[in-house]
Amino acid sequence: MDGIIEAAGAPERWHHFTGVLLVISLAVLQGRVGRAGAFWQICWALPGTLLHELSHLVLAAVTGGRPVGFSVIPRREAGSGATARWVLGSVTISRSGPVSALPSALAPLLLNVVAYYLYVGWGGWFPADLPHTLLMYVVIYVFSYSSIPSGQDVKVALSSPAGVLLYGLLGGVGWYLWRQGA
Repeated sequence: MDGIIEAAGAPERWHHFTGVLLVISLAVLQGRVGRAGAFWQICWALPGTLLHELSHLVLAAVTGGRPVGFSVIPRREAGSGATARWVLGSVTISRSGPVSALPSALAPLLLNVVAYYLYVGWGGWFPADLPHTLLMYVVIYVFSYSSIPSGQDVKVALSSPAGVLLYGLLGGVGWYLWRQGA
């Protein structure tokens, strides 16, 4: 019984528990926001779409893919009724070769790395009170759900067999060297 009383006396634990409940609530709300209409779904997804598309843009530029277009303005794709869908953002790359296709397409996965470092550093940047802890959970949630590659992202990543082979070999060599050092 002493453990429960001690836990109740540590506000940081309650802050994090409340943060977990907030993340669960956000996930449920995200699943239901589409029922409220396209406008609310677009508003909900805008921060994540911006992060997702910016990650494509930055990595395409770094890997030599030459990005020529960037948009986070939603547009409706061809189709009617239930078959029509919204495209919330896009990045156009003019030179998607073996070196740039895979990393540019899977760039949003790096948002998880950013989310991790935000989590690790948050306590050094902000006080450990409830509002800042909840804000941390919201920010990490947005970064994490934005990191999921779309079907189109996966198609582009796999569009260059030479790039898949190149990065597969680099990953294999890196893993082997890491295991040798461990």
